[in-house]
Amino acid sequence: LLGPLTAAVAIGLFERQIGRKVYRIGTAAQIASLAISLLVLYQAGASTEPIHVPLSLADGGLFQFGLYIDRLAAVMLTLISTIGFLIFRFAIRYMEQETGRARFHGLLNLMTVILLCMVSSRNLLMLFVFWQLISWMLYLLVHNYSHPASVHAAGKTYTILRIGDVAFLAGVVLAYRAYGTLEFPQLFIKAAQIQETFSLGGFSIGAPTVITLL
Repeated sequence: LLGPLTAAVAIGLFERQIGRKVYRIGTAAQIASLAISLLVLYQAGASTEPIHVPLSLADGGLFQFGLYIDRLAAVMLTLISTIGFLIFRFAIRYMEQETGRARFHGLLNLMTVILLCMVSSRNLLMLFVFWQLISWMLYLLVHNYSHPASVHAAGKTYTILRIGDVAFLAGVVLAYRAYGTLEFPQLFIKAAQIQETFSLGGFSIGAPTVITLL
């Protein structure tokens, strides 16, 4: 996380000093992120227990901020870092003659950070928070102030994602109602133990299926 996050902060603070070489910082950050993701993938594959990284100051309560990296999360971290690196290589000359180039590369780095946090979230509420941040990043990335068509497209993207919020939040509420927790380790255990179902139109559907679809 620190690689692309540091790159985004550096681009935001030292845009004028960096100038047209702004892409180099983002590319270097993606390489560092990919290398560490591969290391985490190796560690997760060699261990039977997920990697827990607590980031909140206090333990306990409904919402805890931290990272939960099992084998699937480690694969997704590696995938996101790889695609992020390819995107930065592809976008080296993108917006080369425009004033918003540094902003674009800074937002790309922030998007990478948010995606990495999303796939390694330790609970559903944290996942929902990063989903919200992704929708804002997509809006800002598409929104080119000098291009009316881009502004219109950004507005449509933002509206569609807000519709997804309703279903996502409904899934979070149903998960807490069915299992009494939003933490992924406890959710996985209770979902296997408790055969909770919801009745929809006369049909009984398993709670994990409904929650996942939402």
